[in-house]
Amino acid sequence: MLRVAAYARVSTEKDDQINSLANQRAYFENYIKKCPDWIFAGVYYDEGVTGTQTAKRAGFNKMIEACRAGEIDLILTKEVSRFARNTVDTLAYTRELRACGVGVIFINDNIDTRDGDGEFRLSIMASVAQEESRKTSERVRWGQRRAMENGVVFGNNSIYGFTLKNGQLTVNDDEAEIVRLIFYKYVCEDKGSHIIARELGEAGIKPPKASGIWSGAEVLHILKNEKYVGDLLQKKYVTTDYLTHKKVTNNGGKIYIRGHHTPIVDREMWDKAREIRESRAVSANATHPYRSGVKIVCGCCGSSFTPRKSPRKSGGTYKLHMCRTRARQGKAVCGMRTVNDKSLKTVLEYISDFFTAEFDSAAEEVARETETLTDTDDAGAARISEKIDEVNGKRIKMLDGYFSGKITETDRERLTAEYDNELTCLKSQLDALKNERKIRTERQCGSDLLETIKNETRFSDCVYAEIIEKITVYADCLIVKPKYLDCSFSITYSARGYKDAYTTTIESCDIVRGEN
Repeated sequence: MLRVAAYARVSTEKDDQINSLANQRAYFENYIKKCPDWIFAGVYYDEGVTGTQTAKRAGFNKMIEACRAGEIDLILTKEVSRFARNTVDTLAYTRELRACGVGVIFINDNIDTRDGDGEFRLSIMASVAQEESRKTSERVRWGQRRAMENGVVFGNNSIYGFTLKNGQLTVNDDEAEIVRLIFYKYVCEDKGSHIIARELGEAGIKPPKASGIWSGAEVLHILKNEKYVGDLLQKKYVTTDYLTHKKVTNNGGKIYIRGHHTPIVDREMWDKAREIRESRAVSANATHPYRSGVKIVCGCCGSSFTPRKSPRKSGGTYKLHMCRTRARQGKAVCGMRTVNDKSLKTVLEYISDFFTAEFDSAAEEVARETETLTDTDDAGAARISEKIDEVNGKRIKMLDGYFSGKITETDRERLTAEYDNELTCLKSQLDALKNERKIRTERQCGSDLLETIKNETRFSDCVYAEIIEKITVYADCLIVKPKYLDCSFSITYSARGYKDAYTTTIESCDIVRGEN
């Protein structure tokens, strides 16, 4: 008696597809129960998911786990394209199932993986299914682009302030008032995104994401979204691989339509908000330590610190750093102090003096670790690559012999297992060699950087970004952890003065050895 299961899949959640899925499930159940030598082991199914990826198919993965657990002997499925449209996945899973003693029958394609030529015929049909998936993907993308050029809006109904239905945007009056309020606070009241987010939360206004809270990032997203001025930008991202469905930023070919729909804010308000946003943004070419990789964290709640501009009573602004939790939720949640940007730079300059004393021992240690970095690594990698090519050549000859009848099915399976094991071993050796080379190269870069640091008469912001691993802010001190030294600095300081007369005095600096 064979324990037989079935697998069914539809790629959309439309009614006709769901009805098709229900019919398939009923058909397979009746089909299996009618066979006296079979025991019904269930129907596994997925709906509304793609066939090019198995990772997101819960029903499929549950069926595979049942096979691995020895609960299924045979699987029925309608056709290869329902099982998977990725050739690699199709062959990999059918081979794994065969190793577990589980066969797969593709009814419409008349393929049984238990037959001698089953895998050969399956590989052909799987390739055809994959190519059909590629063509379908291209047709869909072409159709979407034409529709976008004609003003049809794609996406789900999650654009705050608008309702999206049948590809058209209409203003949601209740949410639109909140959008106008955000722009007013930003432009007319000169408030930052974090302050606006906190005030919206305190006012009990529901955020775009019902389960979350208002955040500075959410406010900025609204301030940047061109839809609120009536414009439409689509094709911001593109799918580069129809198999993985990975999306990347579209650097060309975006579709922008000005005056596409009814705006929520007028263009004058939108332009002012954009000008303010650009003036507040740190230049991409600037090398402030907090924008160049130095991580500043709160010693109380663990949140990152964020740069802020705070207004002076007499006019103008000054830079400081504030805990994100405090910025978003107020002092009641986290009361950690802020750090003036000038004080932070004074602390970093003070620490730079210690690097001169610590440099020699650190540089010598790095140099010793990089002495063995030679061309022998490249030679070793070349030898392994040659062996991989040699094994692949053997596999091709073996398959030629199999299809010509010179090699039996038993010998083919034995040789395939041997070649697979040998390739796995060789690839592991190659990966290990490449990883070792990468580590040595990184250490060499560290040595080069330390040499640069040694020759600096006064550290610059870009150097700080490369040598400081983390700064932890506490109520009474700053703990600074360098990247290349086995120690940290515990620093206390005081500040006084105003504007150009503002000064910071280092009160104490304790060196703590070991990792922190």
